[in-house]
Amino acid sequence: MEQLYSSSEARSKLNVSTSTFKRLVDSGKIRKVTPPNKKQGMYVSVDVDKIAEEMRPFSGNTRYKNKNNEQNNGLSTATDWQKISDLPAILKLDLKVYQENIVGDIGLYISWERKNPKITMLSFESGNREHVLAYISLVPLPEQIIISILKGERPELSISPDEIETYERKGGYTLLAESVVVDPDHPEQLNTVLREVLTYWCRQYPDRYIEKIYADAATDHGEMLARKLYFSPLYDISDRAYVLDLRKLGISKIVRNFQECLKQRAFREKVKVSSV
Repeated sequence: MEQLYSSSEARSKLNVSTSTFKRLVDSGKIRKVTPPNKKQGMYVSVDVDKIAEEMRPFSGNTRYKNKNNEQNNGLSTATDWQKISDLPAILKLDLKVYQENIVGDIGLYISWERKNPKITMLSFESGNREHVLAYISLVPLPEQIIISILKGERPELSISPDEIETYERKGGYTLLAESVVVDPDHPEQLNTVLREVLTYWCRQYPDRYIEKIYADAATDHGEMLARKLYFSPLYDISDRAYVLDLRKLGISKIVRNFQECLKQRAFREKVKVSSV
């Protein structure tokens, strides 16, 4: 009989949020079984241990908690991909951060979400999605469209749903960091959403992977992301244009850990193929 973990044991082993754990179960990556005479489901330890090992290099040598347990201020948080119903809470955070300088098109954002529901990662108070603490929007687009936007030839809000890619095809993707917004009272949540997004992409490798992330650092938040991940400036395009080429060795710890996770994934795939 296979060894089983309870839900709390499995989440503790993985150090992930409840929403992330649920996605792993729903996607079939972690098998759920209900033992006879038991009401609560249990989870196959082999599946949990495998994912924990894959995430180990990405988490770094120090034990990382996804801020959904205890934060310095005692607030418990969770992460998840944005849903259309989250837009009012996101706008509330935008208003807090930008005051009156909110620029956007709700209808357009909804159309993006419908085309690809894995564009925006949120961090929010556990059990209360109306209290969003941070989010990052990474829009998958053909590189020539991103360059055109960075050059100022067209605005970001001109991006149509037809231009946005989904994650159905295999291969590399280029992403545009369209928005990075963090509650000033919870700056640590930038790390939370970044780690969650990169964890998602590590699990996709080697079938799907990020080649480059571009950013237009037109705001303090754009500059924050560029500095944190050591984006390279693209002065030939614009004084505000930056790129992070994930095919090259990263400088920041979070990127290096991510790239180590990719190496581990590639090694396991190679072993799997050679054993067939």
